[in-house]
Amino acid sequence: MDRHNTDKSPQNTRDINRDLEKRLGASGQPQVRLGESASAFSATEHFDGLAGALVEGSAKVDYSKPYAILGGAGTGKTSLLIAAARDFLLQGGSASEIMLFAPSKEAATAVRASLYERVAGEGDYAASGTFVRSVHSWAFAFYRSVQALRGKKPPRLITGAEHDMQIREILRGTAQDGNRYWPDNVVPALDYAGFAQQLRDLLLRATERGLSAADLRELGVAHDRPMWEGAGHFLEEYQQVQRLSRTESLNASELLHATLGAFECPEGAQVVEQQRERVKLLLVDDAHNLDPASARLIQSFIAPGTRTLIAGDPDQCVFHFRGADEAFLDSYSQDPDHRVVLSASYRLTPPAAQSVNAVRRHLSAQPSRVVLRSAGAGETVGAAVAESMRADSVQVTIAPTETAERLKIVDVVRRAHVEDSVAWDDIAVIVRGTGSIARVRRSLMAYGVPVKVDPTSVVLAEQPLVRMLLLAAEASYRDLTVAEMSDLLEGSVGGADPVMVRRVHRAVALAIRSAQLAGQALRQHDNGAPFQAADYVTELLNRPEAPENQWVTSHCGPREQEVLQRVSTVLEAGRKALAGQQSVEMVLWKIWQATKLDMHLRAQALKGGSLGAQADADLDAVMSLFDIVGDFAERNPQAKVKSFIDNIRAQQVPTGGRDQRGVRAGAVEILPAHAAAGRQWKVAVVAGVQEGQWPTGPTVGGLFGQLELVDLLDRNIDPSVPVSRINDAIEEERRLFLLAISRATDTVHVTSVQNSGDEALVPSRFIAEMEVEPTELAATGDIEEASSQPPATSTTGALPRVLAIESLLAELRDAVTDENRPGHERRAAARNLAKMARAGVHGAAPEDWWGMAQPSSEERVLSGGKIRISPSKLESWNTCALRTFLESNGGVSESTEPMRVGIFIHAIAEQIVQGMELGEAQLAVKEILPHVLDGPGWKDTHTVQRWEGGVEKLHKFITGYRDQGFDLETERTLRAQVGQTEDGIEVTLSGRADLLVTNPEDGLTQVIDFKTGKKAVSEKAAEESSQLRAYQFLLTLTERPGGDGHKYQPGGAALVYPGTEGKRIAKPQAELTEEKLGDTHDMLMDIAPVTAGPTYLATINEECTNCAFTSICPAQPEGKQVV
Repeated sequence: MDRHNTDKSPQNTRDINRDLEKRLGASGQPQVRLGESASAFSATEHFDGLAGALVEGSAKVDYSKPYAILGGAGTGKTSLLIAAARDFLLQGGSASEIMLFAPSKEAATAVRASLYERVAGEGDYAASGTFVRSVHSWAFAFYRSVQALRGKKPPRLITGAEHDMQIREILRGTAQDGNRYWPDNVVPALDYAGFAQQLRDLLLRATERGLSAADLRELGVAHDRPMWEGAGHFLEEYQQVQRLSRTESLNASELLHATLGAFECPEGAQVVEQQRERVKLLLVDDAHNLDPASARLIQSFIAPGTRTLIAGDPDQCVFHFRGADEAFLDSYSQDPDHRVVLSASYRLTPPAAQSVNAVRRHLSAQPSRVVLRSAGAGETVGAAVAESMRADSVQVTIAPTETAERLKIVDVVRRAHVEDSVAWDDIAVIVRGTGSIARVRRSLMAYGVPVKVDPTSVVLAEQPLVRMLLLAAEASYRDLTVAEMSDLLEGSVGGADPVMVRRVHRAVALAIRSAQLAGQALRQHDNGAPFQAADYVTELLNRPEAPENQWVTSHCGPREQEVLQRVSTVLEAGRKALAGQQSVEMVLWKIWQATKLDMHLRAQALKGGSLGAQADADLDAVMSLFDIVGDFAERNPQAKVKSFIDNIRAQQVPTGGRDQRGVRAGAVEILPAHAAAGRQWKVAVVAGVQEGQWPTGPTVGGLFGQLELVDLLDRNIDPSVPVSRINDAIEEERRLFLLAISRATDTVHVTSVQNSGDEALVPSRFIAEMEVEPTELAATGDIEEASSQPPATSTTGALPRVLAIESLLAELRDAVTDENRPGHERRAAARNLAKMARAGVHGAAPEDWWGMAQPSSEERVLSGGKIRISPSKLESWNTCALRTFLESNGGVSESTEPMRVGIFIHAIAEQIVQGMELGEAQLAVKEILPHVLDGPGWKDTHTVQRWEGGVEKLHKFITGYRDQGFDLETERTLRAQVGQTEDGIEVTLSGRADLLVTNPEDGLTQVIDFKTGKKAVSEKAAEESSQLRAYQFLLTLTERPGGDGHKYQPGGAALVYPGTEGKRIAKPQAELTEEKLGDTHDMLMDIAPVTAGPTYLATINEECTNCAFTSICPAQPEGKQVV
């Protein structure tokens, strides 16, 4: 959007608002937009001289040898190849006469789209097949043709994840069946994923260089390398296993060598010769990343007289760890007569080109390297504009903490989108490795930035939605565990949050207690531990039709039932499909349909924003899953669901899925630096450029010595000769950094952290090599010093501001409410908040702030127009009125274990009064109490043992009164009017006495209250107990049973603690005198207004550490925001 646009017409205003809405956040309704594939290569490059002649196919050019096209980032190497193909087609050439080798399938897709875009408007064009392919795609096509001529079945190309899985399966078999060829000291490691990964790397490097299993064994023997010898034996066994399959399965390296081997047979030689005669234009892109086998494949089709252009840049070779070698490119770039060097970058700005040149100067000398210049740095650019470009297009930020660095990244991304109208998908965050992706992703999504993660950075089976679908599929043939079922309930399938899951468990716990009271037999684990609520939920969902499981949901409400039914429907869909003997693909499809997530995710993805980007990623993952299961079912039509689940779970190497959309997702991409090769964005943030991470330490040959093998084969260096790899490693890391900072067409931001401490972080040496003055964010401790004197370098606040509505609101509201701020700052903040409130921004108006809303009611809290007081709550009202009010009015809905134990012990006491024997009481403790407890097994066992002794004390205490002929009453409800408040509200005291003991000789009644705590109160505390005093007072107002009108005569009270370790369990309170009864009445009338509110005082006390309401308590730091 042009900031200087002064057109105020309604249409222009609508356009501006629509554009601003799009950039600030997604609109309410999803919009479907059909768009063309975005081309990564512009058509603005112009080629002249020898480059132009090669593009046009001039007859004056000598085509007896291939031409090397060299150039730095953005100089148009790929565009030159595209232009050459375009001109060839427009001059009447046939698509079948062109071969274009791209470095990867993604690069081939981008080149193909760009080429079609340029040809589309130039007349009619048609082709029976594509001539733009990756090297492996060309190899597969030719190998399949040769195999067809030889009458053999077509081969199958396996992914890296499948190759890794097959290697680990054979290693696992070796470990189980007995070692046959590995050194004894590594046998314990055969099951390790790292062992399989290093073995796979060694086999790939050996295969790329044409080594057979026998060759590898011989090298191991000759150079005393037992791991090479063992790997040779393994390779032979692996190949034997592959030959047992019905289809020839090849990994990428095997494919190339199988193709080269096939070219040597008569049928293969015929195919090669026909292709050499047919091809008139052969193009190779990014030749610096070709491995030796790929180079040999391409050389098979290079013939004298064929126009051959080989493009590359040795400074961008960053895949040596995959076997890449610049030798192929170098072999053709030595001849200056057949070399074209492009120096003008159409991607880089002048400052970016200067930084790239500065870093390149630290690389080893290349005879063909020239200084890179920006194609936009013409002489007409004014000094002011050039200085502006220098200041803005390359920025380096040094942050004091990793948090500050991530906030700076977020701010850069959001400002590029909001201020500069850069689309989300034109922004990338490049990190050194996949381990840094998660932290950056969380920070961006927290501020509403839609994010897309490179698919090759995530294992498909670990993607959350895919993991849920696989779990649901597993439920079709086995029972899920409690943890797995909880994952389903809280994941995309169940759609419940942890709070809802707890509600489900609480409802099931109520059903369990009801079943206990009804005498129903409850289930136990094999170790004797009783089933808990989560166990019953799992059992119900594993066997929903079983009659014995139906009672589990008897206390579930509609919302709890809905959650359980949603998961049950999905699981049942899989079970029915499997019972119907449907294929693996159909079982997964039925499960996916039952989730009903397709329409929801589609609508979410179309809305955009961070949630839309996540939904987009979920849908991509599901499509990749069905791609894989479709291929699996086609190869193994009789395979079981379990076989597929085991297969995909065993694939621990990330593999990119098929890109079937053709357009880029509207999200910021976070990707490792290697994945950025050959790509570009308008804005690129290169994050985490730390010493020790970028560059990393030198890679060693590992357990298998793969680098030593490569040195032996490529450079004839004996493995016993020590070789320093530090310089080579630093060179590789520098080239990778060079690649990362040269991906942006507009601006590139480099971020790092510098601090001191036990784990000090230091910016990478590569930052200094850029020759850009960094901006340092001040550390927290340096803010005052930085503000009192001019800083030597540019500094800002400890945490950078993020251009996001949430952080802006927080800062403005803090300024308004801070009494220590200057008046003009507070007024300015208030004016800005008022503007935002008028614009409808939630949180700007004071009524949206916590603590600013008026009370919903100022009425007293009464029960039936009366104030009701319970003796058991008196002490807690005095301790903390707020907590007591919340607990008494539904604040604690979840029954805790102590509460359930208390209910159980009171029930036992009631039964003892009615005649239960000691043995029966202790048996009830053993059989029923374990179902009440929900702690770990050892703790529950200790609790049961404690209460076996406690019930014995309780039984002795109660039967002692009964044996003396005392009258016993249990659970006696006592209720009486105490008086009226000053404003005429009646005050009622009511409670339920656990036990009333009346002496028939003197008629005095003692109140007994049972306590189930582990620790008894002191004698003094019992004597002063407000609860016991209230009960004694209440006796004086309550008629005795029998209807003679006589009231109870209090004879004292006692708190009884049967669960304590001491023998004396009763803590008595003496009979109240008339004076104390009067004091008790006054106490009750004083506390009555406190219980009725409408305000309740929060008081700090020793019980605050056990309070469930600290998050809303104004007396606690966590709850101050409530006021």
